[in-house]
Amino acid sequence: MLSVAGFSTQPIDVNEANLFSNKILELDLVDLGTTGCSFTWSNKRSGHTLTEQRLDRGLATESWLLLYPNTTISNMLAIGSDHHPILLNSNPSWQSGRISFKFFGPWLDHKDWRNIIAECWRRDLTGSSAYIIARKMKDIKLHLRVWNKEVYGNIKTNIDECKQHLSWLHNNYFRADRSEVVSLARKTLRDWHDIEESFWKTKSRD
Repeated sequence: MLSVAGFSTQPIDVNEANLFSNKILELDLVDLGTTGCSFTWSNKRSGHTLTEQRLDRGLATESWLLLYPNTTISNMLAIGSDHHPILLNSNPSWQSGRISFKFFGPWLDHKDWRNIIAECWRRDLTGSSAYIIARKMKDIKLHLRVWNKEVYGNIKTNIDECKQHLSWLHNNYFRADRSEVVSLARKTLRDWHDIEESFWKTKSRD
């Protein structure tokens, strides 16, 4: 059974649902709504035993909404937990800046990075020592950027694409193998997060 509140083969408890809705009205609260995943909790079981619900939500008083009228709530993707994290943004117009070039630690485990650096460093250049070193360092950065895109791709882009795919599955894929397909997509996203974490660990040591 699929509804706006959950996905399950078991019927919902109408009395409990009505009790919750009436309590919201009694306290004069407003449901802030949500974007992103339709559900906030999953039992992560397979086949017909899979149950997903929107258990978590944001509620606010009218006076609070007057202070933060543009507030948004996003249900983010769960990777390891059975609950999806919820992000409340009281200033949705804020945007993060562009991520600058960083040296990716796992490059050191790849056989090609030494060749790239050696080839750039052997290049014959004329000028002062400071200019030659700066020019070669810039060449190394440019070549590593291209190589990284070919071998690893853009980590942030890959993570965003995995999130979009997982979000699409959560909201649109309701076949019998839903649990297995979602689990595989979640694992792929987790793998890319591990790569990203390794990158930042190396950067923090630097």
